[in-house]
Amino acid sequence: MLELTTYYKAYGEPSASPFCVKAMCLLRLSGQDWRVNYYNDPRKSPKGKLPVLNDNGTLIPDSDAIRDHLERKYDVDFDAGLNAEQRATSRAIIRMSEEHIYFAAVCNRWLNDENWANVRQVLFRKVPKIIRGVVSARVRVGVRKAMYAQGMGRHTAAEQFIRADKDISAIQTLLGNKPFLFGDRPTAADVSVVPMLRAIVGSSAKTALHERVVGDAVLMAYLERGKDAMYPP
Repeated sequence: MLELTTYYKAYGEPSASPFCVKAMCLLRLSGQDWRVNYYNDPRKSPKGKLPVLNDNGTLIPDSDAIRDHLERKYDVDFDAGLNAEQRATSRAIIRMSEEHIYFAAVCNRWLNDENWANVRQVLFRKVPKIIRGVVSARVRVGVRKAMYAQGMGRHTAAEQFIRADKDISAIQTLLGNKPFLFGDRPTAADVSVVPMLRAIVGSSAKTALHERVVGDAVLMAYLERGKDAMYPP
């Protein structure tokens, strides 16, 4: 049986990481039998990150590589029915979601002082209380440095919101009045977008980014449909 190692559940999601949730969605849609292994220390994983899929002793790190593996080995096409132009659009949407919205979401979760007390309590609950403050502060410093190096952390919270808002508007335009981004059933783009936006929704503080998603009834209905159709039961 396939085994997926992910971060623990948090914020009403089956994992604290939208990439781990994405991998779960891929596995559900693939039709394969699988189980989850929760773990909070990724340092010994092949790339120092989660998720990691174990397929009979072969380790596949990274959600995108997991998709490739499932499509190649188990003859799954997560974009079945899409033409070449739609597949290209799907790839662009995935990259926008995972390489831009994601970093705005990270800043919103980790670097927003309104969110931090809750983040420390929720994401570090497995750390002994006596060292929780030191460990969480050290990790937050690392996140801040990473976000500055990536670029999103160089912008103010207001500037980050403006950038993410344009991406979310693009997703809304593509969605239109369809159930999913490319029609009546979820495809690979939905597998990336839904967990990413739901991670923003799970934010405890009512930041501008949180309210941007929560305040749109059409978008929230889409996220609920995505959860029903793709998330592990």
